[in-house]
Amino acid sequence: MNELSPRHLITAHSVALLVPVMWGLYWIPARYVEASTGAGVWGTVYVVMVACVVLAPAAWRYRASLYSSNRYALISNGLGGASFALYAAGLLYGNVMVVVVLYYLTPVWSVLIARLWFKQATSLTRYAVVSLGMLGVFLVLKGDNTGIPLPSQIGDWLGLGGGILWSIASTGIYNYSRLDSYSSNFIFSGGALLTAVLLACLLPGPSLETGNAIDFSTGIPAIIIIGVGWWAVALTGFLWAARYLDPTRLGVFMMIEVVAGAVSAALFAGEPYGVLMLLGTVLVIVAGLMLAASPSTPRPADNCEYS
Repeated sequence: MNELSPRHLITAHSVALLVPVMWGLYWIPARYVEASTGAGVWGTVYVVMVACVVLAPAAWRYRASLYSSNRYALISNGLGGASFALYAAGLLYGNVMVVVVLYYLTPVWSVLIARLWFKQATSLTRYAVVSLGMLGVFLVLKGDNTGIPLPSQIGDWLGLGGGILWSIASTGIYNYSRLDSYSSNFIFSGGALLTAVLLACLLPGPSLETGNAIDFSTGIPAIIIIGVGWWAVALTGFLWAARYLDPTRLGVFMMIEVVAGAVSAALFAGEPYGVLMLLGTVLVIVAGLMLAASPSTPRPADNCEYS
């Protein structure tokens, strides 16, 4: 892998810091599109279609990367996009903060996948990650409820399922993928598109407050902005930065998304955010930081590199 100059290294760190913040705030434009159009998950379909169109020329230019890639890399990238589609849909159907925290329970699933799938030895630190993560989600779901703390809305289950799928996908991407960032994001967005279409056909419209009339004049520009800004540009930039930053530092940056999502939901969505939910969020973040700081498994060597 080529080393970056100091100036480009600063750029990589800036991108890796900014993109998680953007995705922590993703629920705001997503719900704006829903309020304007009432499209439900079809709004996500349109957004990802825009991203695929924007990425297609670059993916074609670097098509040698696609042709030489193995099927596990392609499947892993597609599953990564599917997990993001589940996350995006969950933000429409559930409590934003709960969906974000459930999605970022990924450290727990990553530890379990490494132990059960790859038969890797599990340290005490990683067992602590599992314990803290599960306790954190228990407190978030408990909130002010007196019943059994389980996901209670469609959005909660979508967030949980998306997090599990992302753990599987990211493990595959780390072990098998050597795609350039453009092709990687094109396959990523393609997986998201297929998943979003399936969800749109299966799920009813979310029960969000909408205006009296559909306003495509504001909804369509918002769809274009999300597709280009969040899916095409931000994700491609993040995938580029991920090639040059060590996994520990990248993992720390990704946990910023939990903070951005939880804080913004408490401030702007009018969602309840009690002491137990705050404590649970903190525990999930700590679990993620502990996993990021623990030694990572060396990635298999592969000489196929594309710029």
